[in-house]
Amino acid sequence: MGCSKPPAQDKTSVQKALVDYLAGRSGISVDSMDIEVTSVTFRGNEADAQVTFKAKGSTDASNLMQMKYVLEQKDGKWTVKGRSGMSDHGGPGQAAPGQAAPQGGMPAMPPGHPPTTPDSAEKAGEKK
Repeated sequence: MGCSKPPAQDKTSVQKALVDYLAGRSGISVDSMDIEVTSVTFRGNEADAQVTFKAKGSTDASNLMQMKYVLEQKDGKWTVKGRSGMSDHGGPGQAAPGQAAPQGGMPAMPPGHPPTTPDSAEKAGEKK
């Protein structure tokens, strides 16, 4: 009575929450990306998810990016709180974990992915 059922603690429910979160953000086309939750660690009402992004249908392992997200339980479902540390998926001149950086030193981003550096995020926000 008044209590909400806790969300399922599985990759599928976390994947759905993540895709819903990304679909609601401007400048991101989830239809152009393959998004895979590769691992999840549950901690009570929070979860840490390792997520791999790549261009839809791509088989090129050098064209992927990995990011960590933190989720929390809200109203019986998982919701994304945000990303976990920029250094976890490579900053300027760094590759995603386990990946070689492409020519130019920057990791390749899937089409439609938002800017990942503070400077480019501010510039993107300035465009209206």
